[in-house]
Amino acid sequence: MSFSQIHHSPLVRAAQTTDVLTHHLPQVPRHPCDFVADRTPVPSAARRDQYPDRWLSWLDGVPGEERDKDAAALQGAVQHFGVTSEVDRCELLVTHNFVIGWFVRHVLQTPVWRWIGLDSANCGLTIVTWESDQSPQVVAFNDTGHL
Repeated sequence: MSFSQIHHSPLVRAAQTTDVLTHHLPQVPRHPCDFVADRTPVPSAARRDQYPDRWLSWLDGVPGEERDKDAAALQGAVQHFGVTSEVDRCELLVTHNFVIGWFVRHVLQTPVWRWIGLDSANCGLTIVTWESDQSPQVVAFNDTGHL
């Protein structure tokens, strides 16, 4: 697989993981990217009914700096990276559990709360494809065979 870019979360742990990756992929440009920053989708008051009651108190406790109201930023990330064109792209995103869960939930077209419980291991690989002539697909989720 040949990557054109590495987009990593601005957080230190994602940058450190990217340091390891770029040791093996020195030709691939990298940059911090807010689209893949660590965040937690939290429903607004108007959308709380879209989440099971059992998760609401946990979501209420999410710190303010991590909250992504109605997943607006995560939807923006999906729209940004889910664009198809005549030219194939293969981009590597170094990000966090809830961001990965949101992408997978979106591709599988599950209810908005189903990112909860889609847990990824540290350094687990998830592969999602977008192609112009078909629906997006999850090719692999949380693959740790390389570890």
